[in-house]
Amino acid sequence: MKKIPYGESNYKEIVNNNMYYIDKTKYIEILEKMPRFQFFIRPRRFGKSLFLSMLETYYDVAEKENFEKYFGEFYIGKNKTEEANKYLVLRLSFAGVVTDQGKEEIIKSIDEAIYNQIYAMLKKYASIEYDDIRIKDKNAVSTLNTFISIIKENNQKIMLLIDEYDNFANGLMIKDEHMYKELVQTDGYIKSFYKEIKEGTAEGVIAKVFITGVSPILLDDLTSGANIFENLTNEYMLNSMMGVTEKELEELVEHYRLGDFVDRNDLMSMMKDLYNGYRFNLKTIETIYNTGMILYLTNKMNMNKEYPDNMLDDNIKTDYGKIRVLAQNFESKDELRSMIEEDKLVGPLEIKSRFGIDKLYKGTEKDENFISLLYYLGLLTIKEAVGRKVYLGIPNYSVKMMYWEYLFDNYKIGLQRKSREITLAVEKMRKDANIKEIMEIYKEVRKELSNRDLTFYNEMTSKAIFITLLFVDGFYMLESEKETRNGYSDLYLKEGVTYKEEVNFRYMLEFKHIKEGDYTKEKLEQKKKEATEQLKKYIDDYKIKEDGEKPLKKIIIITIGKNDIFYQELN
Repeated sequence: MKKIPYGESNYKEIVNNNMYYIDKTKYIEILEKMPRFQFFIRPRRFGKSLFLSMLETYYDVAEKENFEKYFGEFYIGKNKTEEANKYLVLRLSFAGVVTDQGKEEIIKSIDEAIYNQIYAMLKKYASIEYDDIRIKDKNAVSTLNTFISIIKENNQKIMLLIDEYDNFANGLMIKDEHMYKELVQTDGYIKSFYKEIKEGTAEGVIAKVFITGVSPILLDDLTSGANIFENLTNEYMLNSMMGVTEKELEELVEHYRLGDFVDRNDLMSMMKDLYNGYRFNLKTIETIYNTGMILYLTNKMNMNKEYPDNMLDDNIKTDYGKIRVLAQNFESKDELRSMIEEDKLVGPLEIKSRFGIDKLYKGTEKDENFISLLYYLGLLTIKEAVGRKVYLGIPNYSVKMMYWEYLFDNYKIGLQRKSREITLAVEKMRKDANIKEIMEIYKEVRKELSNRDLTFYNEMTSKAIFITLLFVDGFYMLESEKETRNGYSDLYLKEGVTYKEEVNFRYMLEFKHIKEGDYTKEKLEQKKKEATEQLKKYIDDYKIKEDGEKPLKKIIIITIGKNDIFYQELN
């Protein structure tokens, strides 16, 4: 049984240490048929760094004698291309660049990163003749310029790989937009750096380029400095180049015999709900799993022979938390909140392949650019396609939890009620079918809403606030707008596969809202009747009856303005 490469991004280390590798080498053939200067975006934890490391090993002339060792058992080992082990390889990463110590420190950090990586590459290849004194200047632009001259003088060609090209820029966009523009736009430092890359390709020194990141914003702001790069992100043939397919997941589960520890069907279903759902082309049908999430769970289960207490890796939560902050920086909180609360598909729209920072704040396509940003960051994904247009939705349950956390912060619930208090109230709900305490907390939380919050308030908002309270506890699987034969129920709560013993009751809840100025007894009775009739229709659905083992409770909740609520359990 192979070791699990959780957190590993070095391809040679994976092979050398007998780690499990999900074979992505077949995409080398495909990429070689595409333009030579390539740009590719995927969300965090999709295996971008490992993929670059694999490309580095494949094309590196220094690894020619080791081809069979590193690729013999994989697809490309049996389908070797003419370009294998043909280039000197320069791999650059902007992952470690500082962004919080001022412009001079940012430039200094970039200078040192580029200098160190280029110097290490020159030392690696004995075939390169050069004088050390030529690259003593720690200036990223001049270092790259000198490096290209040296390679040209040696009559050699390089493949350039750039990892996390936008890592430093994403942080800077949020903290200091003015500084970001100084570095990137007009004759900024970063733009000058990419102009040098462009010059290197024009001179024939840089023969191939592959760049990865999480957003196209920086690429567009570099304008002419980066207009040679082909954005391959949404290509049909590359939908599953990074991430994990259903077949690859089944092979992984089989290899580690995870079905020996837990029910295999439950496991596959749970992973599909939590980690799957990503589509990166409007014509493809197959959805992709997040690689980091899959390896996290596999690693935990392989060690402990059971489900982990936390099904979502803290590292991934941190990554997506940062991304969420980046996304909301470009859009009003109200619009983002409304999108989450409505919990419906966004569209139809065309995913934009290029847009700069200014186009996220203004312009006729501002809204589509923002939604496109959420798509690239992995916070939305393609759900349906109509011609060239798409409908986007939240990819999976894990990302939904990120959004719920955002709502929890946005409504300042943590300032009003301690998490422990909320958890105890939800515990009584799921174990004893006692909803009184959680309803009291719900009522008090709603009273603290500002008048601005009430501007967009509807029954979706009522549901969203209740979800954030349940989310604090974390034991229920929450399904908003669950499809039944007779429509879509507002909120369905069921036992998850990991904590069945902690949940004694399932719930189906229907929400209605009456504006304070519209309230009458007759209006309340009308809403009660509507909610009751809808719930009864949903309950008759066999999908609900057979969906879980626990008794099902039926609750209607009617909010009145921001101060009052009415709730009732149906027989």
